[in-house]
Amino acid sequence: MERVPAVILGAGVVLGVFFAVTQNVFMGISIFIILLTVAMCLQIMGETRDLPEVSCRLSDDAKAVIVANGGNAPAKDIHVALVPMDIEFDIPELGADEEYAHPLASMATELKVAATYANSSGQTYKHTWRLSSLDENDPLKPMFPMFSWKKDD
Repeated sequence: MERVPAVILGAGVVLGVFFAVTQNVFMGISIFIILLTVAMCLQIMGETRDLPEVSCRLSDDAKAVIVANGGNAPAKDIHVALVPMDIEFDIPELGADEEYAHPLASMATELKVAATYANSSGQTYKHTWRLSSLDENDPLKPMFPMFSWKKDD
């Protein structure tokens, strides 16, 4: 753990014990609960520090594959393979919140994309996606509709 969060957590423990002994036990317990919440937040922030998140999708006209990095770190050495089209390409680096569009020779109806990439520490990741030009991605569509879902005809 870094120095500043450790000092803050140490000061919180001292204040919690002080208030529990001198003032009120419940005040010390509530300071301890807040301290545990801060410690968990710092732990989660530390685990997700160097984490790229690469995703692939087809462009609106299905003539390009768009590779996007939605993570909080740059993705390096990205290798993308388009399975039925027998196309492979490499991207040296894709920064956080950046996109790269690879043009295709013809429109793609359905394809499978396999991508491997690494973060700045060298940890490698591998993902596969099934892409379709006819796929309807409606973010408001419920996963388990209780009533009839409105369809546009």
